[in-house]
Amino acid sequence: MYFKKVSLILCILFISASIFTIHNASASGGFEDISPKHEAYEEINNLVVNKSSFADVAVGRELSGYVEQLNFFKSEKELPVKGVAVLDTSQVIGLVSSTTDGLNIRKSKDSSSKANIVGTINKGGKLSVYAVEGDWLKVSYNDAFAYVYKTYAQFLDADGNALGNIQKQVNTTQSINSYVKPTSSSKVISTVNSKVKLPVYKTVNGYYLTVVNGVPGYIVADSTEDVKVEKPSTPNPTQTPPTVSGDLLGRVTVDNLNIRKEANSTSTVLCKLKKGEYVQVNSINGYWAQVTYNGQKGYVHKSYLKILNQSGNPLKDRIIIIDPGHGGKDPGTVVGTIAEKNIALKVSTLVTQKLEAAGAKVLMTRTGDTYPTREGRVDFTHANYGEIFVSIHVNYAANTSAQGTETFYAKTPGDMHQEDIDLATFVNNQIVKNVNMNDRKVKKGNFIVIANTNIPAILVELGFLSNSEDRAKLTDDQYIELFAESIYKGILEYYSKQ
Repeated sequence: MYFKKVSLILCILFISASIFTIHNASASGGFEDISPKHEAYEEINNLVVNKSSFADVAVGRELSGYVEQLNFFKSEKELPVKGVAVLDTSQVIGLVSSTTDGLNIRKSKDSSSKANIVGTINKGGKLSVYAVEGDWLKVSYNDAFAYVYKTYAQFLDADGNALGNIQKQVNTTQSINSYVKPTSSSKVISTVNSKVKLPVYKTVNGYYLTVVNGVPGYIVADSTEDVKVEKPSTPNPTQTPPTVSGDLLGRVTVDNLNIRKEANSTSTVLCKLKKGEYVQVNSINGYWAQVTYNGQKGYVHKSYLKILNQSGNPLKDRIIIIDPGHGGKDPGTVVGTIAEKNIALKVSTLVTQKLEAAGAKVLMTRTGDTYPTREGRVDFTHANYGEIFVSIHVNYAANTSAQGTETFYAKTPGDMHQEDIDLATFVNNQIVKNVNMNDRKVKKGNFIVIANTNIPAILVELGFLSNSEDRAKLTDDQYIELFAESIYKGILEYYSKQ
């Protein structure tokens, strides 16, 4: 018995000196550095069974005399619970809130099984993020690592608030760090190379709040320079516009356009106009514009005029149709739980808000999860006297390496396809530049919604859901804002070209 007590004392002193750094407790309660055959094994093992509270050591047992010493060390540093990793909160890279009710929290990155669900949070619930792993966020939940699907979580700033709107864009002037908080003493999230364009959401104590690879962080403001705001290009027209006294000018977009005596298609033809000629627009009623040409008044079908404001915002009073692709029973491209119809509606709604703020009259072919037919979208456009039509989609390819933005126009006999090309080019280029997308160029494609309209019409494929890099942008609210801003700027550029 004497030797047994000596052995127990030595074991306990060894554990105490190590501040109870117990190695790899197995699920069954064993320790690699203490053999299960050791005569003291069971007593020592029992010390950590109930979170090392020592409540299971009864007074009078052989080890009870050492409980006071063990509790001293326990008060200095909490003993580890067998089988539970202690999370290092200094490694947190951000905070997210759920954007939906009942968001599943899983112990593994597998959405196909319910067996790995360890909990749920409702809309607005917050979680600390340790890493972004593809479409998943590694978070902490009940003092253990877990995973949530990135699509249904929104990153917040260091104070737990939504990021808000983009205030401006900057270029980095050197290689810099992105920090969790606006101080260089906080954790580094990532390193950003020189000459990288980044959005700025706000300024805090000499740091800019930005987003790098989908994760918010703070960068030193002095290590950046503002991106110069480019005014929409206004190329020199092939023909000098005539001097007009009114606020509206019309540029003819087809050859042999009739000026009629009355506002109907059977009225007497007064004269014909060539493509590229300009007329003064006195008034517009539905699809008919009263114009003055060489001192003579008449009527022209406005579908064949590009209406140009000569004062104020180029978008003021322009009638623009925005078409969120798919909807309702037609989800479009689907990857996991991500549906094209939802992305298209989100971007379209933001584009509409921006255009309306500039004074345009904007109509959307759908404003909710409904399904207008393709022919119905065309009829809607014509019934509302639309002047341009923009359909918004996302792409898919079996080859997951396919990525980037491409924009389509339709070419049909007698139409104004050069206007289509202009509109498509301005929008496509803005997206490629501002969202840093691979440029798949402007292409001809006779899709029903753009081929059957009698006005300039384009179909934009923002990016590929089947590509992980594009998908990360298409499911990130900050990039959704950039997509919308780029489409808005492309339309503004189109109307700024006289």
